[in-house]
Amino acid sequence: MGEATTRKYDGLRVGGTEPGSPAHRAGLLPGDRIVSVNGQTVRDLIDFRFQTAEQRSTLTVQRNDETLALQIRRQENEEIGLSFEFELADEIHTCNNKCVFCFIHQMPKGMRRSLYLMDDDYRLSFLHGHYVTLTNMSEEEFDRLIEQRLSPIYVSVHATDASMRAVMLGRAGADPILPRLRALAEGGVDAHCQIVLCPGMNDGAVLDRTLSDLAALHPESTGLACGALSVAIVPVGLTKFRQRLYPVTPVTPEYASAFLDELEPYWKQFRKQLGCRFAYPADEWFYYAARSIPGRAFYDDFPQLEDGVGTTRLFLDELASLKKRLPTSIDSPFHAALVTSTLAASPVRQLADALNQVKGIDLDVLVVPNRFFGGNVCIAGLITGQDIAAASNGLDAKRPLVIPSICLRDENLFLDDWDLAQLEKETGRRAMVSEPSPKGLWSTILKSEL
Repeated sequence: MGEATTRKYDGLRVGGTEPGSPAHRAGLLPGDRIVSVNGQTVRDLIDFRFQTAEQRSTLTVQRNDETLALQIRRQENEEIGLSFEFELADEIHTCNNKCVFCFIHQMPKGMRRSLYLMDDDYRLSFLHGHYVTLTNMSEEEFDRLIEQRLSPIYVSVHATDASMRAVMLGRAGADPILPRLRALAEGGVDAHCQIVLCPGMNDGAVLDRTLSDLAALHPESTGLACGALSVAIVPVGLTKFRQRLYPVTPVTPEYASAFLDELEPYWKQFRKQLGCRFAYPADEWFYYAARSIPGRAFYDDFPQLEDGVGTTRLFLDELASLKKRLPTSIDSPFHAALVTSTLAASPVRQLADALNQVKGIDLDVLVVPNRFFGGNVCIAGLITGQDIAAASNGLDAKRPLVIPSICLRDENLFLDDWDLAQLEKETGRRAMVSEPSPKGLWSTILKSEL
């Protein structure tokens, strides 16, 4: 997404143009700052797209100390051919809540500044699927969301009961969420919703009401073209850094199993009423309950992938497809250890077992406990370099490491600020990065020079 820090309005900064494109022909250069289009201030990429929908546009551009007026002319359906350093020209809208489950509040001190940024920006929700609470939006911003049809939007609901939602968000006086969701639906904006489930708080009768309220906003219930399309239910994640924070009960295997059983009647009801499952549990629930991941049909059209709903099923289906076309051998031998989390160990082991049937491939699986964050944190995206180094002590000395790309961010750094070079130095092993999928790993193997 580019830089992730708050900053004052500076215009949309051009990253580059495609040769021969309308943007290139207009004379735009990297570093230029677009401040308006057709006289309308450009606050973000959304404004830019909205204002340049016509075939001719006039851009006001700041280049060093000069102000330029550049004309963009393009053919119908021709792309402008312009990229930006970041999608926002002003500050990221940050969160004004103190959610009882907030992961950022559970991080240790001393980490890099960008990791503490609490994004609650409706624009990034539309552009990237980030979940937002809608509590920090002005009426002007809410009207804009509808006017520009920023659909779908991803909304952190947690509970439709106003008093419980206030507790969950750690603030009093937040506007009730249901009128907001109704206004979005009536304004032509779809919403995908999220519930972070905290045992003893927003489960039970509170959850029953939440699901019923949200289902009543589905297009099949209202007859409108838009509405609440799906709900992801995610188990609360807790680290060891919860001193002086609101007490939250962790999810146990027994709780997860009972919770999945409780969802069964909802699924039958929603399938009949709405034509879809509507309420989708994140993959963690099945891992915690030691249950098999459901088949593809369970997830309908996978509306909640960004929230960890159905990613394992896609992984397993991709593995099944890959197995059908694996060769019997490869020319260049490949031996390595696949780094993964405790949660994802089972599907990664299945992948390693399948690839080990190919002559010349020798894969081990390095399951990395998350000692850095502790608690019940067990997903691959939160693995740190130092935890990988500690876990790798038992491997044979020359076995390289394959790191899933989701472990790295912000200039290829792990969350603990280690980079690959430091990991290699500390472990005495070569480390490489692979996309966290069967096809991604197979591509890494074919391209490797090990």
